[in-house]
Order: sequence, then C-alpha cells, then structure tokens
Amino acid sequence: MKNRQRLPPIQYLVAFVTAAKLCSFKLAARELNITPSAISQQIKNLENHIGLALFSREKRELQLTGAGEAFYLIAKKTMSSYENGYAQFSDQFFSSSLRVSMIPFVAHEIVIPHLHEFQIKHPEINFIIETSAELKNLETGDLDGAVRFGLPPWGNTKAERICSLSSNLVASKEYLKTHSIEGKSENKAEINWQNQTLIHSRSNVNDWQRYMSDVGVQFKPKNELFFDSYEAGLRAAEEGLGIALAVFPMSANKIKTEKLVVLSDQYVPIKEGVYWVTKANENKQDNYQTVLGWLQGIF
Repeated sequence: MKNRQRLPPIQYLVAFVTAAKLCSFKLAARELNITPSAISQQIKNLENHIGLALFSREKRELQLTGAGEAFYLIAKKTMSSYENGYAQFSDQFFSSSLRVSMIPFVAHEIVIPHLHEFQIKHPEINFIIETSAELKNLETGDLDGAVRFGLPPWGNTKAERICSLSSNLVASKEYLKTHSIEGKSENKAEINWQNQTLIHSRSNVNDWQRYMSDVGVQFKPKNELFFDSYEAGLRAAEEGLGIALAVFPMSANKIKTEKLVVLSDQYVPIKEGVYWVTKANENKQDNYQTVLGWLQGIF
C-alpha cells in the first residue's frame, strides 16, 4: 500500500488536469505541446504514486474513475490557486502596472485632469487609479501605492512628502451675497460668526476647533453642517450652504474656477501633508520615483 501521507508530485497535475478536461491524452499532448506518450507516462507515474487508477481505459473514450473524479477536484483547485497566485506575484514584481489608491477628491480634482500628460510622457507605466475613502492596507493587498493626506507612518510602508498644506476659509459667492462677513481679508476675529453656518468635512476630527486654536479666537456659529468626506463638505460650500475650511493647494482649482472664494489673505499652515506611500518592491523603485516627481509637480 502506498504511503498516503506523501503528496503526489505537483508536476504531474498539469498533465492530469488537462487530460481529464479534454478526455484525451492526444488532445492534452497537443495543448501542452508534448507527445501523447509523455502524457501517458506522467499519468501512469501519478497513479503509481497514489496507488489508484485515475482513468478508465476500457472504453474508447477516456473517462475518469471515481477516484479520478475526486482527485480532479483537488488538482483543478490546486492549479487554479497556483495560476492566480503566480499572476499576482508576476504583477507585483514584473508588471509595469502601478495600482494606486487615493480619495475621490484628489483623483477627480488633481490627478485625473493631468493623467493624459503622464501617459504621454511615461507610456511604459500603466497607472491604475482606485478611488476609496477607506485607508487601504498596502502590505496585504494588491495595491502598489497610495496618495494619502495625514501624517506618517502607515504601517511598514515608505512615505515621501508630495507637498505641505495650509488652510483657509472658503464660501460661494452666492453665500456671501446673503451673509454679511466683515473684515474678511484682514482679521478673522472681525467676522460676524454668530450669523454663519460652519461646514464640517471630517467626522473623526473637529477641524473648526483646531482652527479656533490656531487663530486664537473662540466663537459660536449660528448653525453647523456635518459631512463624512472632504469632497462632500466642499460641495456643500459650493451650493451656498455655509463656510468651509479648505486645504491648499489641494483645493486651488475650486478658487481658480470661481466655484469658491477665499475669505482671507492669510493661509494657516497645518501639520498634515500629502504623501506618496509605497510598499517595499525593489523592482518598481524607479517607477515609484517617477510617479512621486510627477505628483509633486501637479500638486
């Protein structure tokens, strides 16, 4: 009796799965570009190792035995897992693709409008953008990098600064027509906060409280609106719903296109920055640096 604890050699699985799928040693040999006798010998070696017949050779058409059908399920699953795993491995270490995560606002406002320039200048790099408000795990997923707002570190990754940031008050022209704001270009303390609506863009951080601490002014607004994303908060400001704290240079295009206006000449530096975050991969370091330089340019 064969030792059932000893696994069959994996190199025989390709011939077995192909022959079982096509019900023919001849067709399997043609697909694998080897001789039918080579297929037959590999199947025979596999059967000898297992100690069971996997094919019934009594009829003209090749058929699996009961044991063969059971083993086929195992072998097919094994081959599928190996092929998928190697495809991911190849993509990670040999592919020219860079799969990058970023929040929708950064993708729509900054990166995508300049993506054609990158493609023309660097056709050898396939830049794939995935937008998500979630902080994706680079170490365990199939992402190569991410554009992130905040402060490093983020796990076992490399974080390189794209740009520093500052904040300023913004609102729409429509909002300003119906809400009196005094001394807006000189002293924020002169703003009539009691008649204003404040827009919050992050659920986990009170940016307005930090703003009050930074400028040394405490106030109570007439109303407050809360949103769970920066994009939604600025959109609310565009619709004339209130005053938002915009981050620059990320939001510069909103001012350039006159969708929003800044309420002060003073831009307040903030501790967070925009970072290019990548996981360790020596084979893609050159591409990582190419993308970093491009991102620094467009930001």
